[in-house]
Amino acid sequence: MRSITCPKGLFGEINNLWKYMHTHTARKKWTHYFWEFIMLFLAVFCGFLAENIREHAVERHREKQFIQAYLEDLKTDTANIKRNILFRKQKGEQMDSLMLLLASQKIKGHESDLYYLGRMLIRTNRFQTADGTITQLKKLWLPAFN
Repeated sequence: MRSITCPKGLFGEINNLWKYMHTHTARKKWTHYFWEFIMLFLAVFCGFLAENIREHAVERHREKQFIQAYLEDLKTDTANIKRNILFRKQKGEQMDSLMLLLASQKIKGHESDLYYLGRMLIRTNRFQTADGTITQLKKLWLPAFN
């Protein structure tokens, strides 16, 4: 077995290092520990406040996005309602025309009109809401309340 040899004087230098590493300091007063506790407490508390403020800012931003999306849905719904009202007015006028033709019993010469009006009156137009934002909000918030 080989032994490791160190140059002379090396252990003396290491012993000198240990002396410096383990020097004893004066005993600290209780006020020193108290101020360390206060500083640590304030650091954690300030971190909590900063996180809370950041989270509120993020929530406010998301809220504004949801409001914008909801307004877009309302604009789409309003346009669809206007289109549906116009469609129903046209249907009413077509129905009146068909009823006048049938009441006058003038079928000859008006076959194409009768066929057209009869075919057009069976077509429907459903109103579909743009509820993407509301559906998204329900998925986000309703499970928390159940």
